[in-house]
Amino acid sequence: MDGAVLLAVLFGTGTLILVAEIFIPSHGLLTVAGLVFLTLGVIKTFQYGTQAGGLAIIACLILLPVMGVLAVKYFHRTPLGRRISPPNPVYTPEDLGANIEALRPLVGTLGRSLSPLHPVGICEFGGRRVQCIAEMGAIDSDACVQATDIRGKELTVRVVEQPEVTA
Repeated sequence: MDGAVLLAVLFGTGTLILVAEIFIPSHGLLTVAGLVFLTLGVIKTFQYGTQAGGLAIIACLILLPVMGVLAVKYFHRTPLGRRISPPNPVYTPEDLGANIEALRPLVGTLGRSLSPLHPVGICEFGGRRVQCIAEMGAIDSDACVQATDIRGKELTVRVVEQPEVTA
């Protein structure tokens, strides 16, 4: 086999195996095989002279990182990449938590804690369960609470004395 053809086969095979690693997860086995072929190509290039071997090393040192960056940049667009790392979902405001406008009418109203608030828990206001944050300290379950503010996307509550019921 002619020397130039052998070099082309070694470098081409090494490159193809490294590209195949992008699409076929092999836990690094294909990477090692590709690097072995490239190393054999560089060694064979040194038989033609030190200048040719040096150019082959420089070409590999430049092209391998460029190929790595391109692989990372474009892997998610391949069929396998789309299966491994699907695109980010688009969330609606309801998916991101409570609707702040729906919580505003609750500020100032009385309710009761359904779970302990250390500092986050569930409270009930007029039959509606809402995730709340204790304004200060911890609140025991089944305590009478008053909604005081909206912090982030959660209702802030504080403990109040049970209002007396007059009949």
